[in-house]
Amino acid sequence: MATVSERYFAGQARVRRLLDELCQEDGAFHSLYLKSSSPHLMPNRPRTPSADGMSLPDWVGDAIGAVSESETGVALFWNGERAWAVLPPFPIEDERLTNRMDGSGILDIFERNISTGVILLRMGRFAIGVVRDDELLISKTDTRLVKNRHRAGGSSQRRFMRSRDRLIREFYDEACEVTRRLFEPHLNSIDYVLTGGERHTVNGFLKRCSFLEKSGLKVMNRLLSVDRPNHKALERIHREVWTSRIIVFERAE
Repeated sequence: MATVSERYFAGQARVRRLLDELCQEDGAFHSLYLKSSSPHLMPNRPRTPSADGMSLPDWVGDAIGAVSESETGVALFWNGERAWAVLPPFPIEDERLTNRMDGSGILDIFERNISTGVILLRMGRFAIGVVRDDELLISKTDTRLVKNRHRAGGSSQRRFMRSRDRLIREFYDEACEVTRRLFEPHLNSIDYVLTGGERHTVNGFLKRCSFLEKSGLKVMNRLLSVDRPNHKALERIHREVWTSRIIVFERAE
């Protein structure tokens, strides 16, 4: 049985430090890389997995089961008592199992020349751009009034709600048109699209904006943490784009 002892988000520098520290740990280590499409990450799979013909300890199988929702796969490093799961910012492309500490698969991801389309939304405010590594190539921000409160009832309340629904649609349509104008010249170079801000607003936008579906761009499920969508947020968003999730497991009898 495996129990979670720690969860945190880590930028590239912190992940590199973790990998260096694990390389210096005493005792035998194992490393396992699984793509998001791996059968080992399928929900409800019996947790007695094997890889490359080698059976894995049951508690390691429990750890794998705990990260089965990862859309980028998982790199798992373990010794006899602890396991560290790294859920990288972008997909693992090669699966492998080694009987040593091997962080090269994560470092390879960090070395990729990845371009992302970024859409940051909170109701009434958006910031949209294209980012390559840590460089903001192009961007556009704007605000639009969307009233969110009305104290009256009856027909006045209904008129207000119809007006608000119209303003929301107009906000989504404007953000979608800006997304199209910014992204279209980069369609052949954008690897992934990432959204950030308020989940409810983002979900409404994704349902409304047909351009993203027609473009064929890969929209990731991960939501970037952004308090206020503006140009300043776009300038530093690469830090969020390249953030990994770390989960540490303890072996429990």
